[in-house]
Amino acid sequence: MANRFRNERIEIKLTKEEKEVFEKKMRLANCKTMSHFLRKCVLEKEIYVVDLEPFRNLQWLLSNATNNINQIAKATNTTGVIYKNEIEAMNKQIEKLSREIWQIHSLLLNKAK
Repeated sequence: MANRFRNERIEIKLTKEEKEVFEKKMRLANCKTMSHFLRKCVLEKEIYVVDLEPFRNLQWLLSNATNNINQIAKATNTTGVIYKNEIEAMNKQIEKLSREIWQIHSLLLNKAK
């Protein structure tokens, strides 16, 4: 093995189900050997690290807005009255949510380029 170009060995253990998925993906990639498939996956593919923090903020904003909408709906159904300041507050939350979504959308578009 000393005269071989590729002389480092890696071993993996898989469950039966994982092996079936592995073999299916290997066939889809038109790779005849496991070594070729692994080299292709490791050496030719990009690795992306996704920062999920903007999505957590978005989830919080969405949850907050829907809670406020539910509170306003409950009060309106109970009293038959809706206040202008409640509508304005709800609109501000929706605008903030829209800005967050647009920022995430822009980030994703820039990453894709």
